[in-house]
Amino acid sequence: MKNILLITFLALFMLSFSTHRKGEFRPPGTVKIVENFFFDTGEMTNIDWKEYLSDLKIKHGEDSEIYKAALPDTLVWRSESSYNDPYVNAYFQHPSYDYYPVVGISHEQAKAYCIWRTEAVKIMMEANDINPVNFQYQTEWELVANAGYSDKQKKSFKKQNKRYKGKAKPCNMKFEDEAGKNVARITSHHKRFIPNKYNVYNIYGNVAEMISEPGIAMGGSWQDKYEEIVPTNKPLRYDSPNRWVGFRCIAEVFE
Repeated sequence: MKNILLITFLALFMLSFSTHRKGEFRPPGTVKIVENFFFDTGEMTNIDWKEYLSDLKIKHGEDSEIYKAALPDTLVWRSESSYNDPYVNAYFQHPSYDYYPVVGISHEQAKAYCIWRTEAVKIMMEANDINPVNFQYQTEWELVANAGYSDKQKKSFKKQNKRYKGKAKPCNMKFEDEAGKNVARITSHHKRFIPNKYNVYNIYGNVAEMISEPGIAMGGSWQDKYEEIVPTNKPLRYDSPNRWVGFRCIAEVFE
């Protein structure tokens, strides 16, 4: 399958920066995949988006069009097939869901977030006396998605399976052995389940992830069947903000 580029998103948190060796820059919250290429360990979360909104509110005001345009669509949780109304108010606002993936975000909102993060990085680098770094945020999704698991992680999963009598799942998706069961399911913590060998969490499941092409998401989500998505890296289409699409941050650093 043709490699697909994820949307250009900034892969940095606000609080710190990482320099492993003199002159080497690693965006915080990421892991190194190959030389000068870094991938966020988890999906962007509600707390990340709240931080973004807080800054916009301070700079532009709560009544500004910029602030209002950045608000997630919490009504995506309403469904004719199931009663999800409590999540309309609770999922984004309640602290219990702070580290769950942010949803209800459009492609344009995500791009605006990228611009904001880029400027935040420049400010934080200057404040921390870090030399300017020529970096660009993009990646090949399949490079990380097809990584598989280390022997240590496989052993960890086997232990979980033994503990849960063979019912442990590798990711937050639907599985064939759950057919016909009344399983309550939504998103989960962005660093739950077994990470792959790069220590990247939820590359499959939880929320599908936006790519550079609007309307296409990869990796499947909590409401998709594992057997229909994972074996072929099946892309999914979306036409508006919804409760099963989010995004992840990545970075490429140039010499």
